[in-house]
Amino acid sequence: MASNYSPLTINRKLGANLRAIQTTEIQGEDARQTLGGLLQSALQLEFATIPTYLSAAFSLTANGKISDLILRAAIEEMLHMTAVANLMNAIGTAPDIVAAVPDYPHHLTVLEPPLQLDLRSFSLDLVKDLFMRIEAPEDPVEFPSLAPAAEPRTIGQFYASIIDIIESGKIPGLFDNAVRDAYKQREVRPNFKPIAYLNNQDTGRYPLKPEIDFRITDKASAVRHLSWVVDQGEGSAPFDPLTSEGLPGHYYRFESIIKSRFLVKDENAQPLGYSFSGGDLPFDPAGVHEFDTNAKIRNYDAFPTVRRQMKLFNDSYTSMINSLHQAFNCPGPDQQEQAKEAYSQALDTMRTMPNVATAIIQKAKEKNIKAGVPFEFTGPSPTS
Repeated sequence: MASNYSPLTINRKLGANLRAIQTTEIQGEDARQTLGGLLQSALQLEFATIPTYLSAAFSLTANGKISDLILRAAIEEMLHMTAVANLMNAIGTAPDIVAAVPDYPHHLTVLEPPLQLDLRSFSLDLVKDLFMRIEAPEDPVEFPSLAPAAEPRTIGQFYASIIDIIESGKIPGLFDNAVRDAYKQREVRPNFKPIAYLNNQDTGRYPLKPEIDFRITDKASAVRHLSWVVDQGEGSAPFDPLTSEGLPGHYYRFESIIKSRFLVKDENAQPLGYSFSGGDLPFDPAGVHEFDTNAKIRNYDAFPTVRRQMKLFNDSYTSMINSLHQAFNCPGPDQQEQAKEAYSQALDTMRTMPNVATAIIQKAKEKNIKAGVPFEFTGPSPTS
């Protein structure tokens, strides 16, 4: 591996709140509300990575395999958000999607020290220096050698502490109303694109396990889904980098881009039994549109055709966020179908965003400028 990663750690306030619940320093309703605040921070953490990943993916005018890998990681981050938002509704603390929206450059203050996230075009350095750092597990393994051990309170440990709080029953009655309020939750059954993972002929889709449907109604389903979120980033265990779907965790998936081949099981690669010998991930530097970092629509007033496409993108992004907020803040059972439809609309909008991003790139190339994908939220709709 080209870099050693200092582990990302959560800020002290979040750590103190975790400990206060675990030691029963705070109890009852105060503990439930504190846990809700911790989950809102997790929502912010998951959301912040999505535009960062999408921006890089959208800049890839060629390099389709790498683009697909990053796009799937972004979709999975959206699913992580779904799991967190559903859990918040299950314990009776409403998720605030709009409050979680980042503005770029974004200082991720959930972490200490805060990590700056920028919207950049794809590069191998971006993958090494940011994407792999974001997804780094507690004990990254360089196959076949082990990287330095991490400090405590990593992102994975943050989730592990929340799982411990739930499993240990530190907050009695935490899920008492989860079944009653299930109408506030969104069930998801994603249909992923095929991925040439094991070899270049592989056409598997590597779907989620049936028990991961994102509905959280009790302790067991909460633990199951949060464990899945951790598994996605880190793999199943320090020496087992694969997720339950059979793909590498995000960290090792991104490292596969650097190595130009996917990490797969390999009996000949001892002692750990994995090597970067799966499907090819070739990278052609010519297949990247170089963006202006953190492009803002106001910077392109002199290029109305480019600005128009950037505005269309911002309109789509804003619509997606407003739909998500509506989906997870269903006011009553009689509004359940509208909330389900809002979630579907959000996913549909996300699927169309690559086309709008491509239009920005095309217009930028015509004008010989480096306009990028803005990801500017222009405000909640009146009904959000």
